Amino acid sequence: MIFINSQAWSADSMPKHRIISLAPHITELVYSAGAGQYLVGVSDYSDYPNQVKQLPSVGNSHAINIEAILALKPDLIIAWKSSIRPQDIAKLRSLGLEVWLTQIQTLQDIPNFISQIGQQAGTATFANHQAQRLSSTLNQLKAIYSQKQQVSAFYEVWQKPLMTVNGKQFISLAMNVCGAKNVFADLPILAPEINVESVIQRNPDVFLIGGQKEFQNGWKQQWLEYPFLDAVKNQQIYLLNNDLYQRPTARFIENLPDLCRLIDQAREKPTLNKP
Repeated sequence: MIFINSQAWSADSMPKHRIISLAPHITELVYSAGAGQYLVGVSDYSDYPNQVKQLPSVGNSHAINIEAILALKPDLIIAWKSSIRPQDIAKLRSLGLEVWLTQIQTLQDIPNFISQIGQQAGTATFANHQAQRLSSTLNQLKAIYSQKQQVSAFYEVWQKPLMTVNGKQFISLAMNVCGAKNVFADLPILAPEINVESVIQRNPDVFLIGGQKEFQNGWKQQWLEYPFLDAVKNQQIYLLNNDLYQRPTARFIENLPDLCRLIDQAREKPTLNKP
């Protein structure tokens, strides 16, 4: 038995075969659970896997289309707590719709959600297999990198304004798995605005640049104007695929070994042992 929205849900309950996802990463998680055929509606920017592009969109984090949702007659709506307005949740529930609010607090939540979606959709065998595979990847990486010397890392979400992530955000949790410490882990906001001076002051060993691909080279070039930074001096600036690393999905965990290998390169640099 699992618990959703503080109410017990039994595996003997009727499977949910008309599901709406209200976040792109949730759409991916539904497919990872083997329940993609039961999706009847998704949010804007849901673009993976490719077949999801054929599904109707019912809105985004700024606004949802209540009429479109009602027309699809869902028996389960899955939403991300951080990207949906409380008033929208209240409206959906007032109409008698079942809404499952999700949140990522640990990386293990990703395989856990996949397993829970499988329980809801009646695809538990497939979903549990995928969840176990992802959990195994996480455990293996933790075992490998927990024994290695820690490096410091900075993840750039955006440049104007300059934005990063704090220690509770899932990409920061991934850095920890790889034996890296987010230099802005202490900030109170999940995606805070910072300034160049604070990056210089914290002087990370590794720069990880996210955001959209078409902007990344320009962002990197601007950091090259600060050759005294250790990450610049040691050529430890990496451009990441934001589809893989800015969505908490199965692909995110599957690609963590590559992220860890990038971070691992900084351990070979002479300035790692800074005073």
